[in-house]
Amino acid sequence: METPDVAPPVDAGHVALHARNVTFDFSHSPLTWVPGEPIASYALSALNLMLPVGEQMFVDVFSRALPYIKDERLREDVIGFIGQEKMHSDTHDHALREYFTQHGIDLSVWIKHSEQLFEQFQKRMDSLPPKLQYRVMVQGVTMIAGLEHLTSTAGDWLLNFDFEKFGADPVITDMFRWHGAEEVEHRSVAWNLARYFGASRTRLMVYYLASCVPIVGGLVTGGWLLARADPSLPKFGARQFARELRLAMKREATLSFALLGKAFKAYLRPDFTPEAIGDTAQAVAYLAKSPAAKAATAA
Repeated sequence: METPDVAPPVDAGHVALHARNVTFDFSHSPLTWVPGEPIASYALSALNLMLPVGEQMFVDVFSRALPYIKDERLREDVIGFIGQEKMHSDTHDHALREYFTQHGIDLSVWIKHSEQLFEQFQKRMDSLPPKLQYRVMVQGVTMIAGLEHLTSTAGDWLLNFDFEKFGADPVITDMFRWHGAEEVEHRSVAWNLARYFGASRTRLMVYYLASCVPIVGGLVTGGWLLARADPSLPKFGARQFARELRLAMKREATLSFALLGKAFKAYLRPDFTPEAIGDTAQAVAYLAKSPAAKAATAA
């Protein structure tokens, strides 16, 4: 399904990556932001639980990589990637602290644990001897290359999903589409950086397998926890929530396991390249018309 008014795919060439200083006003956004689809709403809203700390770690790892990058174009891409990921982290953290709070869902414990996890990660990295720190940094880049395949797959889906058909809240829709567009825009950076540091395709595959399953499992668990916190819904058990989630997927109201499975297989193909996922021109076209991105440009 095509998003209305999205330009047809064309070769956008190399795009200079940069962060867009977006802001989102969630004060009128409902908890069930996809009307009539609370499970789909929570399955997608669960991204707000994992993205802030995850993307902080991406920023930290890539910042540690910068001194070792001698290729100027790759270095510029990494700097742009860092800026975009920092803005993604800040935006979803804002959603955690304000959007859910205004609906009576207290995530302060989750936020505290996430902050502690990131602090421990930084301290552990800083305590390593330089040679070992370099090796761990390269391993981190290699793992992030696989995770970025997941995020670009989701980003392409977000760009093309017809949220308007479901009457979805326009602010949250714009937040996810803006984020999705930037994921497509920078989808090759982590892969290129991992290859620059000598990561073999075998290592890329192994790290991808090790990381994607717990990430998907964490998102499903996050959606379940959010659904249980909604007083208007029955207290779903984990199995019941999984069943309801599959039904929402069958209604095409949310990202499906089938699409993720297809992306999983694509990454394992010998001829895989990140450019196979999404369309840069489409991403750039959306970012040119995104209400939040346009407001950031005008500011």
